[in-house]
Amino acid sequence: MVLVREVSGPAKALAGGQATYQATKFNVPNPPADEVQQINWIVKRDEETVAQFNQVGATLVFDVPADLLGQRIRVMPFRHSPSATVSVMSRVVADINTVGAEIVVLSRSDWGARTDLPRLGAIVNRGSRTEVFIHHTVIIDDDETTNEWEGLDEVKQRMRQLQTARPDLGKDVPYNFVAFCMAGGELVLGEGRGLDRSGAHTVGHNHSALAVSFQGNFEELPLPANLDAQLTALGNWLRERREQDGFANLGTDRPLGREVFGHRDIKATDCPGQHVFDRLSLIQFL
Repeated sequence: MVLVREVSGPAKALAGGQATYQATKFNVPNPPADEVQQINWIVKRDEETVAQFNQVGATLVFDVPADLLGQRIRVMPFRHSPSATVSVMSRVVADINTVGAEIVVLSRSDWGARTDLPRLGAIVNRGSRTEVFIHHTVIIDDDETTNEWEGLDEVKQRMRQLQTARPDLGKDVPYNFVAFCMAGGELVLGEGRGLDRSGAHTVGHNHSALAVSFQGNFEELPLPANLDAQLTALGNWLRERREQDGFANLGTDRPLGREVFGHRDIKATDCPGQHVFDRLSLIQFL
């Protein structure tokens, strides 16, 4: 039986327009056309089903409802039951050429965290978070744009690798979130320990801090084309967490002249790389 393994689609979908999604990889090479035609699609907003299309094949051309403007939709192809692991997320916008970074958050289920490796970290009260630390992973892309990432499938793969990349820190992603600067201008945040658990990122600050690590080596060039906008977008996301999600004390501990720490502020290290460190003032959430 043919199963879908990967799917592609736009990061932005035009409200009232059309968006095209494509099943790009299957569990078998050269799947029979009659089985491919049996692929179903479902479109969800949070847990709500927006639309479902049965047996339409490997390509979905979706008429995006105008009333979804400003929402994020998840589009999933499937044979029997949809899975967030095989999905793509699109933000519904009024102008497909909107300037500025968009934030896309991938939960652990979105990126396919290994279920045999449980999420680590102690539960931390949100009111106890007082600071933000910025890191870099020093793991680069294998093309010419070493600090920039092209697709969500690649992001998901890298997040799974991070579960076991530092066994000395435990077999889990050591950071609360990992940030991927996308070639399309978006900033993707992959959930590691998450908002409510301690990390293994900064000695002495693993409970009090939210840690975001940028995937790449930011001691080196080239930089992502939209890095400044992506750093600004991270600040906006942190502001939402502070104002809407119970992190009222976030930022009460901060370095002079900035709202976030770089790892090198408290340790002799290059982290988060000179090029990100020089731009930390762009991350503003207070």
